[in-house]
Amino acid sequence: MSKEQGFLIKKDNGKIVVNAKKTTSILTNQLLADYLTDTSDYLRGKLLDLGCGEKPYKLIYDDCCESSVGVDVEYCKHEQKYVDIFASAEELPFEDNFFDTVLCTNVLEHVANAGKAFSEIGRVLKEDGVLIVAVPFLYPVHEAPYDYYRYTKYGLEHQLKKNGFIIECNIPWGGVGMFLCVYFHLVLGKMINVKCINGFSCFLQKVSYCVIKKFFYKKMLSGNGRISQIITLGNFVVARKCGLGEYN
Repeated sequence: MSKEQGFLIKKDNGKIVVNAKKTTSILTNQLLADYLTDTSDYLRGKLLDLGCGEKPYKLIYDDCCESSVGVDVEYCKHEQKYVDIFASAEELPFEDNFFDTVLCTNVLEHVANAGKAFSEIGRVLKEDGVLIVAVPFLYPVHEAPYDYYRYTKYGLEHQLKKNGFIIECNIPWGGVGMFLCVYFHLVLGKMINVKCINGFSCFLQKVSYCVIKKFFYKKMLSGNGRISQIITLGNFVVARKCGLGEYN
């Protein structure tokens, strides 16, 4: 029997798909769900779902982790019944070295003091703990007015290394083709806010993603491609806490 959580659905065969009834952003969410599924070996132990919203990725990490805690701010625009603790990423209410894994997707662009957030994540992670983070780069303003930053891969790596992390992988969130597809559908499905057009946009996105998955996904997952290092919707990074001493 399939399970639903937020904007994701886990089918009987274990496949994770985007629920078009919950979001019209099919392409970006499906790609991120697939990236997380294909790097799920890093998910383990006690997990902090930072900026959890409706916990859509619980469908993925529940099979890998011993326990999880969802944290979000009280003014988040998502349904709040799934949030375990209300707190800011700038001031996490946990002891040092508490979690084995931190998952933080599409959150850090909304944190005013981003440097403090990176520091707090490093503090609550155990030595050798893993941070999985996704942030936008060439993506429109969303959840205004709480949208403060965009990250290049270099800015993201700088913040992580500064706080005692080594980079396991840094994967562009799609290349030029993905960028063009997403912006086309943003105009079609969001700016022309008509129900039948939204439905058509979702259908086209599903077809587009099937093509992307078949012909381009492996290359994207490997992080190869010079152009995708420059033109990308964002970055998906897996980093391991090594401690400032080891990095320095």
